[in-house]
Amino acid sequence: MPLAAALLLFAPWIACAADPATPPRYSLKQDRPDTGSHILRDIVSGSALPLDKPYGELSPEQQALVKSQYEALGANDEPPYPLNGPRGLYKAMSAGQDRVQVHGRLSLLVDVDSHGEAQSVSVLASPDSRLTTYAAGVLMKAKYKPARCDGAPCAMQYPFRINFTMR
Repeated sequence: MPLAAALLLFAPWIACAADPATPPRYSLKQDRPDTGSHILRDIVSGSALPLDKPYGELSPEQQALVKSQYEALGANDEPPYPLNGPRGLYKAMSAGQDRVQVHGRLSLLVDVDSHGEAQSVSVLASPDSRLTTYAAGVLMKAKYKPARCDGAPCAMQYPFRINFTMR
C-alpha cells in the first residue's frame, strides 16, 4: 500500500534552490519511521515559515510573507494566524491524508472572528469531499491569533493551502 505524504503549497514563496538568498525551508517529520526503516521521513515539506512559531515570534521578513497572502494590509494590520503556529494543523492534515490517501490541492478559507475563533470554512479547491470534511473540522477546532485592523482585533479570513501527494 502506498504511503501518504503532504507537501505544503506556498507558490509565491518558493525560490530557486541555487539562489544564495533563498530562505530556509521547514518541514515536519513522522513521529515513527515506516515499518522496516529507521528513517523519519518528511510528512510536510516546503514551508518558507517555521511551523512551530506563533505569529509574534516570526521575524519581520516571515511576517511579511504571511501578509503577502492578503491584498491590502496596512502598517498597523495583522492577519489571523494559528495561535501556536501551523504545525498542529499540518500534522492533523497528514493524519487525514494517511486515511483517505488522495492526491491534489486543498485550498480553504477560515473565517476567524475578532476573538480568534473560527466561524466557518469555505472551500476553494479539494481533491476529495471526505478530506474536505475532515480538514474543515480540524480548522474549525483550531485557535487563532485574531487579525488586527488598524491595531484593533477584527474578523478576517485565514487561507489554508496544502498539496497532497503520494509517495
